[in-house]
Amino acid sequence: MKSVSAFQIIVITVFVVLTIAGVGVFAAFGGISGGTSVGAVTIWGTQDAQAIDGVLQTLRTNDKSFQEVTYVQADPVKYQASLVNAIASGRSPDLFMMSVEQMGVFADKIITVPYNKVSQSTYTNSYIDEANVFLNSAGAWALPFTVDPLVMYFNRDLLSSAGVSTAPRYWNELLSLAPKITSLDSSQNVRRSAVALGTWSNVNNAKAILSSLFMQAGDPIVGRDEQGNLASVFGSAPPGAAENPAQSALRFYTEFANPSKTSYSWNRSLPTSVQAFVGGDLAIYFGFASELGTIAKQNPNLHFGVALLPQLQGSSVQVTYGLLTGLAIPRSARNPQGALVIAQKLSSQAAAQALAVSTGLPPVRRDVALDTSANAAAQVFVQSGLIARGWFDPNQGATDGIFKAMIESVTTGKSDPAQAVSDAAQAFTALFQ
Repeated sequence: MKSVSAFQIIVITVFVVLTIAGVGVFAAFGGISGGTSVGAVTIWGTQDAQAIDGVLQTLRTNDKSFQEVTYVQADPVKYQASLVNAIASGRSPDLFMMSVEQMGVFADKIITVPYNKVSQSTYTNSYIDEANVFLNSAGAWALPFTVDPLVMYFNRDLLSSAGVSTAPRYWNELLSLAPKITSLDSSQNVRRSAVALGTWSNVNNAKAILSSLFMQAGDPIVGRDEQGNLASVFGSAPPGAAENPAQSALRFYTEFANPSKTSYSWNRSLPTSVQAFVGGDLAIYFGFASELGTIAKQNPNLHFGVALLPQLQGSSVQVTYGLLTGLAIPRSARNPQGALVIAQKLSSQAAAQALAVSTGLPPVRRDVALDTSANAAAQVFVQSGLIARGWFDPNQGATDGIFKAMIESVTTGKSDPAQAVSDAAQAFTALFQ
C-alpha cells in the first residue's frame, strides 16, 4: 500500500471539514419544509419590549407557531458585547436584531438565509431598497425587520419669527436661513442657532447626517469590487465630476462651524443638538423617526414639525440615511429551523403592518399601506423609509473614529476637505483589507 503524503493528508482533512460544514448548514434548514412544529424561539434585541410583545401577541391570535416565541430586550450599550460572548459560548438566542451598523461584527457569526428559502426576486420586490444591503452572493445575512430613517425636526415658532413659512427642502436653503435665525452675543457666542452642523461631539447623529450628504452627492461609501467582494469606494470621484462628491459634502457640513462664514451657527461649546432643540434654542434638528416621542415628552410645549431630510437641489434621486435592522440567525442557535420560520413570518406583510402600528416606525415592506391622513409625522416617516439608504459598516467603532477625524481635521484647520477625505479614504480601505 502506498504511503499517504503530508499534502494528501491536508487536502483530505480540508475536504472532510468542508463536507461537515456543508452538512451542518444543510441540516440547519433541511427540516423546515417537512416539519410543522416550530418549537421554542428566543429573540434578542434592543427594541422596546412592550412594542415587540404587542406584535407577537397580535400574531399569536391567528398563528400557533408564535406560542413559544419570546423576546428579550437588551441594554443597547451592552447588547453587542453580550451577544458576541453568547454566540462564542454557545448560549446565543435563536434570532437576534442586527443593524446595518453591526454587520461587520456579526457577518461571520450568522447563518446566511439561502435564496432557495427566500428568493432574491421575492426579497428585492418585497422590501425597501435599503434592505438590499443585507444580501450577499449566497443569500441574506438577515431578513428586514425595522427601518428608522433620518428626518428633519423644525421649530415652527423660530422659523415663523424669521419670516420663513416652510421648512427648507434643499440643503442650500440653510445657508441663507442661518443668518436669519442664529443669534450671537457681543463675544460672538451662539445664543440661538438655526441648525446644528459642523462638529462631531455635540451633533447627535453626525455620522448619519454626513452619510446622507455623501450618498446624496453620489458617494455610496461602500460598494463591491469586480469580484463581488465588499470594498470601500469612499472618496472616489465619478468620471467628469467637477469636484469630488465627498469633499463637497464635507465642506458644506463643516461650514456651519466656521465663525468667518455667514452661515456660522454651531460650535463645540454648545450643548448637544437634541438638548438645544428640546430647549427651544435650535431651529432645525436632524434626528431619527424613533426620537419623535422622546422630543414631545421632554418638552410638551415645543411647537415643532417633521419634514423630509433636505436634498440636493436639482437631483432627481432622494436619499436619507436609514438605520435598518434585520433578524439574523446565529451559528450557535439551538433551533435554527424554527428561527428561520419565525424570521420569515416576522418580516411578512402582516407582521410589518402590526410592527409599524406598534412602534410608529415606517414599514420595511413595499406592500404595506398605512393610513397616514391623520398623522403628518407618520406620512413623513413612510416617505423617508422608502428613500432610506445605508452601507455595510465593517467596524462601527473604527468608522466612528474616521468620521470624527475627518470633521475635526477641517474644523481645527489641520486639513482642508480634500486632504481630510483622502485620509479617510485610506482608513476605510485599510478596514476592508
